[in-house]
Amino acid sequence: MERFVPCQSPVPESGSRAGHAAVNPSRTLKRTRELYPGMKTVDCMTTMSVPSTLVKCLYLFFDLPHMAEAPVGPTPQPPQPPPNQEKTPGQAHTQPELPLADRRALLQKVFVQILVKLCTFVSPAEELAQKDDLQLLFSAITSWCPPHNLPWRRSAGEVLTTISRHGLSVNVVKYIHEKECLSTCVQNMQQSDDLSPLEIVEMFAGLSCFLKDSSNVSQTLLDDFRMCQGYTFLCDLMLRLEQAKEDESKDALKDLVNLVTCLCTYGVTELKPAGLTTGAPFLLPGFVLPQPSGKGHTVRNIQAFSVLQNAFLRARTSRLACMLLDAIGNIYAAEPANYFILESQHTLSQFAERVAKLPEPQTKYFELLEFVVFSLNYVPCKELFSVCVLLKSSTSLSCSITAARTLLKLARHDPVFSDVLREVGLLEVMVNLLHKYAALLKDPASQQQPQNNDQADCKNNLIAEEQKQLAWLVMETLTVLLQGSNTTNTNAALFREFGGARCVHNIVKYRQCREHALLIIQQLVLSPSGDDDMGTLLGLMHSAPSSELQLKTDILRALLAVLRESHRTRTVFRKVGGFVYITSLLVAMERSLCQPPRHGWERVNQNQVFELLHTVFCTLTAAMRYEPANSHFFRTEIQYEKLADAVRLLGCFSDTKKLGPTGVFPSNAQPFQRLLEDEASSGGCAGDSVCPTLKHCSKLFIYLYKMATDSFDSRAEQVPPCLTHETSLPSPWGTPALARKRQGYYGTSGPPAPVKALTDLKLHSVNPSHPASFSSSSDMVVIHPGAVLAMLDLLPSVSSDSQPEHALDLQLAVANILQLLVNSERNQQVLCEACLHQRLLQRCSQALGDEDHPLHPPLQRMFERLASQALQPIALRYQHRVQVF
Repeated sequence: MERFVPCQSPVPESGSRAGHAAVNPSRTLKRTRELYPGMKTVDCMTTMSVPSTLVKCLYLFFDLPHMAEAPVGPTPQPPQPPPNQEKTPGQAHTQPELPLADRRALLQKVFVQILVKLCTFVSPAEELAQKDDLQLLFSAITSWCPPHNLPWRRSAGEVLTTISRHGLSVNVVKYIHEKECLSTCVQNMQQSDDLSPLEIVEMFAGLSCFLKDSSNVSQTLLDDFRMCQGYTFLCDLMLRLEQAKEDESKDALKDLVNLVTCLCTYGVTELKPAGLTTGAPFLLPGFVLPQPSGKGHTVRNIQAFSVLQNAFLRARTSRLACMLLDAIGNIYAAEPANYFILESQHTLSQFAERVAKLPEPQTKYFELLEFVVFSLNYVPCKELFSVCVLLKSSTSLSCSITAARTLLKLARHDPVFSDVLREVGLLEVMVNLLHKYAALLKDPASQQQPQNNDQADCKNNLIAEEQKQLAWLVMETLTVLLQGSNTTNTNAALFREFGGARCVHNIVKYRQCREHALLIIQQLVLSPSGDDDMGTLLGLMHSAPSSELQLKTDILRALLAVLRESHRTRTVFRKVGGFVYITSLLVAMERSLCQPPRHGWERVNQNQVFELLHTVFCTLTAAMRYEPANSHFFRTEIQYEKLADAVRLLGCFSDTKKLGPTGVFPSNAQPFQRLLEDEASSGGCAGDSVCPTLKHCSKLFIYLYKMATDSFDSRAEQVPPCLTHETSLPSPWGTPALARKRQGYYGTSGPPAPVKALTDLKLHSVNPSHPASFSSSSDMVVIHPGAVLAMLDLLPSVSSDSQPEHALDLQLAVANILQLLVNSERNQQVLCEACLHQRLLQRCSQALGDEDHPLHPPLQRMFERLASQALQPIALRYQHRVQVF
C-alpha cells in the first residue's frame, strides 16, 4: 500500500516509476489475466479483496497533507552512475521527474479509474458490503476534508454513483438498510458546522442517485430516508440557502429545488388519483379524471412533494417562493394526473394566505390556478374558497388586483363559474369590495392631494389608481356573474340582498366608474326582477342637474342597449313611466338651442346637447320597436303633438304653427339638398354659410325622420315583422296590419332585394330631371306616423330673420321628404290612419291654396296621394271653409 501513498521526501527515480506502473489500470488488469488465465478479471480482483482495499485507501487519502507546488525552474538531473557501472533496464532512458502536485493528481485520476471500472459490476459492490467497507463511502461523501483533498471526496461520490447504477443488488440494499448508511449521511450533513450549504447540496446530489436507482426495485431506502428525517433536513436546508447572499448559494438553492422535484417521482408504487367525491358539486363540460401515463413523470413520493410545500409556507423571500411555485407548476404540467394525486395535500389552498405577503409570487400562484381550470378542465372549489378568504382579509391592493383579474378570466371561461363563484362566497366578497370603493368615492379626504410633497403625491396617486383598477375588475366580474338565463335570477337576487344594487346605483354619478356601474345595472334590468332597477335609473337621470348632460346621455345609452335586447324590458319601460321621464327630460332642455344660448346653456357644449337629443330620440324609438302597446301609449298618453311642442321649445324653432304667404324664393346654393346623407358632420348637411339656428332645425328634422322610419341603427333598417310573409303584427295605431307586401323588400318570387341605406337618399328640389331621386326614398317604411305629423307641425316653425331664403330651403327639403314618404301605398294608408291629410290642411292650407307658393308643388302632390287613399268629405268642407274665409 505504501506505493499508493506519495510521501513528502524525495522518492528514488526507479521507485517512482515502479509505483506509477503499479497503478496503471491496463497494466494491472493485464498482469491479473496472466496470473489467473481461467477466471474473469473482475471476479479475480474481487476474490483478492481489491475493491475493499482500494476503498480503504480512498478513505485514508482524505487525510493526505497539503503538497506545496514545486518552484518553476530547470528540472534537476539525476546523478550519473560511474562509467564502469552497468545500467539497469529502468535507467536506459532517463526522463525528467514530475512535480509532486502533478504526481498526486495523476495518482488520483488513475486510482479512481480503477475503482470506478470495478464498480460497474455487481460483485465488487457485494464484496464491499461483505467486508463492511461500503459504509466508508457513505461516510466519505458526507464528511469534511481539507480543501486540497476535495478531489478525493468527489471521487468517492463518483464511485458511489457508479455502485448505485450497476451494483444495487438485494444484498447491497439490505446492507445499506441494516447499517443505516442514509441515516449516517443525513446526520453528518446536519451536524457538521464546517460544511458549506453548497457542499451539502453536492453531497445530497450523490445520495439522490441512490434513492432514484433503488426506488426502481425497492422502497426500503426511501423509507430509511424518511425515517431519519431526511425530508425535514431538505426543507431546513432550503431555508438556510434562502438567507445566503452569495451567488453560489443562489445556484445551489436552484439545484436543490430541482433535486427535490425529481425526488417526487421516485418510488416503487405508482400512485393514482383517489377519484372525485361522489356527486361533485361542479364539473366543467367534458371533464375526465386523468390517469397516470406511465412516462416516468407521475408523482410517487408524497413526502418529497411536502418538502416543496412546507418550504413555500416557511419561505421569507420571493426568490425561493417563485422557485417553488415554478417547481410545482412543472410537476402539474408534466403529468395531468399529478394535480389530482396531490389534491389531498391542499397545496394551492394553503398557499393562498401566504401569497398575500409575497408580492412577486402572486402572479405565478394565480397562473397555477388558471392552469388547473384551463388546462386540466377542472373546477378547483377549495382553492377558490381560499381566494375568497384572501380577498376578504387581504390588505395588498396588488394581490387583490391579480386575484380579481384571474376571477374575471374564470367567470368568462364557462357559465358554470357563475354558480361556482357564488357558492364559494366570492359574490358577497366582491359586493363588499364594491361598497368599500363607493365609500372611498364619497370620502372628501380621499380626493385631496398632498401639497408640496412630490413623493407623497406620487404614492397617493398610485394607490388611487390601484383602487380604481381593482374596482373596475370587480365590477367587470360582477357583470359577467349577473349574465346568463339560468343563474341571473339567483345571482341578481343575492346581489340585491347584499346591497349591491343600491351601491351600484349610487356610484353612477362618478365619471371614473360610471361605465362599469351601468353595465352591472343593465344586467340587473335584464334580470327577472329588474323593474325597480330601471325605475331607479330613470329617477337618477331625472333628478340630475340640467348641466349634467353627459350623465344623462350615459344613462340613456345604457337603457337603450337593454331596450334593444329584450321585449320584457320594453314593457317594463312603459310601466315604470319611462316615456314620461324621457319626455320631461326633453322639456327640461328648453331654450338649450337658442342663439345665442341663454339661461345657463351658454356654459354647455352644443355637441353634448345634440348627443343627448340624439340619444333621447333613439331611446323613444327603441322602446316602441315591435311593441304596439308602447306605441299606442306614446300616441295617446304622451302624444306626438306634445313631442313637437317640446322640440319647438328647444329654441331653434319659432312659435308659428301655420304656413303663411312668403315673398322669398329658394336660394341657388340649396344647402339642404342632401339633408339625410351626412348627419354626423359638424353642420349637418348644410354649408358653413347657414346660420346655426337652421342647422339645429335640420338635425331635429333628421331625428324625427329616423324616429318615423325606425332607422336609428342598422338592424332597424330591415323590414319590420309586420311586413314579412310570416307575421302580421297590429299596426302602431291599433288597426290590423295591411296584407300587402312592401314592393322593393320582398317580391312575389326570387330573393329579397337589398335595403337601401339612408346615404342613398338624395333630396333635390322639384325637378323632373331627377325622377330617380324620388323613387329611391319610396322604399322607406313609416313605422311611427305620429313622428311624420310632428315634422309637419314643425315645418311652419322654421324661420330665420337673417337668412329667410335658407329657411325656405330647409322647409322645401323637409316637404320633399314628406312627399317621398307617401309614395308607397302602404305608407299612404298608415299616414291616412294617422290623419296626416287633415293635419296637412290645418298647417299648410295657405301653401296648398297658393300655386305660387314655393312649397305648393310638394305639398300638393302629397295631398293628392293621401286623398286617393282616404279623404273624408269633412276634410274637403274644412278646406273649402278655410279658403272662403
